[in-house]
Amino acid sequence: MAAGIHILAELWDCRKELLERVEPLKQIFDSCVEKAGLRKVGEAWHQFEPFGVTGIILISESHVSVHTWPEKSYCAVDIFTCGDSESAKKAFELIRQRMAPGKVDYKEIPRG
Repeated sequence: MAAGIHILAELWDCRKELLERVEPLKQIFDSCVEKAGLRKVGEAWHQFEPFGVTGIILISESHVSVHTWPEKSYCAVDIFTCGDSESAKKAFELIRQRMAPGKVDYKEIPRG
């Protein structure tokens, strides 16, 4: 049995206004982490100029991260948890719904 799950996802054709600045992403990701039942213990966000964001939410189980390229309407999302894999999957599904991408490339990797 795996020690955890690592979700790697590429979201294409996202709305650029969701990808340009920290605050919209922070609100989306904080909400999705909470609704999925993951426990946030810290976070760090970086605003690139003129636009683009890197963010990581530390969860007691590991992390959720996002890196955006607004000029490509693209973001990369990682969710790694050594806890309940269903919570990680739920967090991703909530993020996918809020980001509303036109295309998703999704991989699940068992860890451990």
